[in-house]
Amino acid sequence: MRALSTLLVLAALPAALAVKTHDFKTCSQAGFCRRGRALSARAAENAAWRSPYSIDASSLALSPDQAAFTAAVKSSIYPEVNFGLDVRIHDDGVVRVRMDEVGGLRKRYDEAASWALLEEPKVSNTIQWTVAKDGVRAKYGAKNDVEVVVAFEPLKVTLLRNGKEQVILNGRGLLHMEHYRTKESVAQSKQGIEAPEEGLDTDDSQVVIEQTHPRTAWFEGDTEDGWWEETFNSFTDPKPRGPESLSLDIDFPNHGHVYGIPQHATRLSLPTTTGEDAYYSDPYRLYNADVFEYLADSTMSLYGSIPFMQAHSAESTVGIFNAIGSETWIDVGRPTPKSITTHWISETGILDVFILPGPTPADVFAQYTRLTGTPALPAQWALGYHQCRWNYISSEDVRSVQKRFDEEDMPVDVFWLDIEYAEDHKYFMWDHKLFPDPVEMIKDVEAIERKMVVIVDPHLKRTDDYPVYKQATELDVLVKLKDGTTDYEGWCWSGSSAWVDFFNPKSWDWWKSLFKVDSPSDKWHWTESTVSTYIWNDMNEPSIFNGPEISMPRENIHYGGWEHRDVHNINGMLFHNLTSQAVKERTNPPKRPFVLTRSFYAGSQRFGAMWTGDNLGTWEHMRVGVKMVLANNIGGFSFAGSDVGGFFGNPEPEMLVRWYAVGAFSPFFRAHAHIDTKRREPYLLDEPYKSIVRDILRLRYSMLPVWYTAFREASVTGLPVLRPHYIAMPQDEAGFAIDDQYFIGSSGLLVKPVTHKSIKEETVYLPEDQVYYDYFNHHAYRGASKGNNITVPAELHQIPLFIRGGSIVPTRERPRRSSPLMKHDPFTLRVALDKDGNARGELYLDDGETYAHEQGNFIWREFAAAKPTKKSKGVRISSKNLAAQKPGEAVDHVALTTYNNRNDFAKSIAGVRVEKIVVLGLPAKPSSVSVEGGKELQWSFTPGVAASDKKEGTASVLVIKDPKLSIAGDWDIVVQA
Repeated sequence: MRALSTLLVLAALPAALAVKTHDFKTCSQAGFCRRGRALSARAAENAAWRSPYSIDASSLALSPDQAAFTAAVKSSIYPEVNFGLDVRIHDDGVVRVRMDEVGGLRKRYDEAASWALLEEPKVSNTIQWTVAKDGVRAKYGAKNDVEVVVAFEPLKVTLLRNGKEQVILNGRGLLHMEHYRTKESVAQSKQGIEAPEEGLDTDDSQVVIEQTHPRTAWFEGDTEDGWWEETFNSFTDPKPRGPESLSLDIDFPNHGHVYGIPQHATRLSLPTTTGEDAYYSDPYRLYNADVFEYLADSTMSLYGSIPFMQAHSAESTVGIFNAIGSETWIDVGRPTPKSITTHWISETGILDVFILPGPTPADVFAQYTRLTGTPALPAQWALGYHQCRWNYISSEDVRSVQKRFDEEDMPVDVFWLDIEYAEDHKYFMWDHKLFPDPVEMIKDVEAIERKMVVIVDPHLKRTDDYPVYKQATELDVLVKLKDGTTDYEGWCWSGSSAWVDFFNPKSWDWWKSLFKVDSPSDKWHWTESTVSTYIWNDMNEPSIFNGPEISMPRENIHYGGWEHRDVHNINGMLFHNLTSQAVKERTNPPKRPFVLTRSFYAGSQRFGAMWTGDNLGTWEHMRVGVKMVLANNIGGFSFAGSDVGGFFGNPEPEMLVRWYAVGAFSPFFRAHAHIDTKRREPYLLDEPYKSIVRDILRLRYSMLPVWYTAFREASVTGLPVLRPHYIAMPQDEAGFAIDDQYFIGSSGLLVKPVTHKSIKEETVYLPEDQVYYDYFNHHAYRGASKGNNITVPAELHQIPLFIRGGSIVPTRERPRRSSPLMKHDPFTLRVALDKDGNARGELYLDDGETYAHEQGNFIWREFAAAKPTKKSKGVRISSKNLAAQKPGEAVDHVALTTYNNRNDFAKSIAGVRVEKIVVLGLPAKPSSVSVEGGKELQWSFTPGVAASDKKEGTASVLVIKDPKLSIAGDWDIVVQA
């Protein structure tokens, strides 16, 4: 039977040769998308087009103590159907617009926001609405420069700043909420209205449009296109609720670039899908799907969906978060170089749109992450290097891989196990023929302070000898067929499988209980594990081999009676969320979880990391992976990365080396490979490739303090860890579309990974009149006020990496086998002076694994360099306690009121010192270098170009040798020249 079941599974598997585009819908194959695009086309063809939706002014109800109002909305084509509008302005100026059908045949799905939001936002009690004949408006903001106008007829919502339109909802009249109806009611309503008499004098062209068509056809079209049933390939969607889609145009009249709405394999500044010379023909699709070997330039949906978009210009940045959980298509147009139109078409749900007024990128990120949460501060070890493949085949294989890394002096923090560790793919259950001693194996890895990650997929093998499936059945927490009572059966790696319905609250505590290593419960739990074993959630779109579009039938039923189509894009996040909670709660006190997810939604950033799925080992996929990781950072999900080397294929050594450099400058750094690929652990490379990769790995580890400090900032402010140019330099138009180079947090590090074959030189864009230093050889390059393209060496062993003048970069330079072994290592500070002779940097440290930082157990330092006097050629370098200055801004989600300099963590690293300070760009050789109030220090100076010079060339370098200053202490070094 085992052999037979294996054959059945293999027969159901998609062939891993290339993406099968015919397995996934285009807009023309999705009825509601066809209808939405047809609506847009009719509107474009009629200059007199006007939305049928209007506000009943007599129904307007202002809240007496909040910036909120409600009103009834009517549709001229369906006057008997009622809609309700709710508009509110939050404390931070975000505008929320909700519209729902009222008193319809059934309730529309309205819970998407509740899964995404961190908490219910606070509505302002100071902003006031003003009612006029034609609408409602409110002005607010620190400069009273923001205005929201809600027009009555037709319904339109406009956000303005300084009188300039920023965001417009329904400005082109594409709003359409398909109300619930029956086939019988539709048949009765098909009563055409006679055309007007010839020569009828009318000033209202809209009346002519309406009267020359049946009552609804001018707007909805004259066919019931995909209303009641839809077939795709061999699958039929019965659509038991009929048409229920939602269409909405959201336009940015004064912004020429839009970003976000991950996940797509495309450029960062989203290319157009509609209008003249559109780059793509299909809209961007948001529908979480298992698209292996995906195209490297496409609007196809991939594994995750974040319906958050930013629009940017040199004057301002704004954002839109459209809280919808169903399949959504988004058309992007650019009618002028300075304006963008978008059209959002969703299968189900209510209108629930958040307008983020900005006006800066930092403001938009703060506003969005106040809604959905900032990225979680990860365990520090999780920022190290992860080694994975499908599959390490035995306990001895794992031990052998670890041994080889150590023999080759290559650092690594995590080893991963894919699905073959589990007997018959029953997750949690070890195959003891291959892994006879799983706990001992894991402890061997942990002996060098490394970790293991083990995969747990959402499909449960349907067999009574699998305790996880048996318990789920007994609890009745499995997804149901359309009858609402029968457990759904599909096929995945386990063969015949069932899926836990994580929308059901009964599943939550049960799922978390499974991960307990020690538990008093007599029910089965994962005793063959350790508290340092972490989790990988794959296949959670969900991927179902025999399902429509390799996923779950849309008519399946979840908790609350909702169809799968309502919650599809949210589904994977709940699995990730509950697994993250389970890992966190298995110890007391809890440790920070690490759970990698493939599927995600708005808010997933609170629960762990993601990766870009089943990429190919090609240069094209390497390049687009950089853009996709940047897009996820724009979408609020910073802890992102692509599989180094590509999941499919056997990359040549040159490609693999370049991909390691890409990975080393990604927040999540993992190498992974398909079961059919050749083994490609980095120690298997021949020279010189092996040594180059070793150096790349060591470079990553030396920079872990930079990455960890960047994640602290992201966890507090919402600013992304990777920052493309429009975020770092929001007024530099030449950088708005750049997506192949980026900054790391606020560190001042600018990197351009090499992603083309046989490259010897690279062109790098410097966006300002500032000096940039080559990280490795200290060559000083000059930017310009209008930007400057420089050509730099980029041989295989070279990475175009620069320190922006004005930055101080803290690193740890001693090679170790894993990151926890570095916790007492000394620091090197690179002080890169700007053209005015100043520099600044930060360092954040805590224990890297617990939540003790929330009680104040951490250090947060500010390093600064400045001229002692305006005409001085020297510099004063100082270390100050930033935590004491800003305790309320130090830690994510905790506003500390005070900071204890002698906290437990600070005391634990009191002996950690600064062992070297490198100062770049001094204008003259020092005459003295000393600790203020203390001894003269040892130093050396190499003359060169000064930061204040206009020319390029190797910068002057001052090396201060082992000043023996505490990394956690206040101090000043005075350099006199």
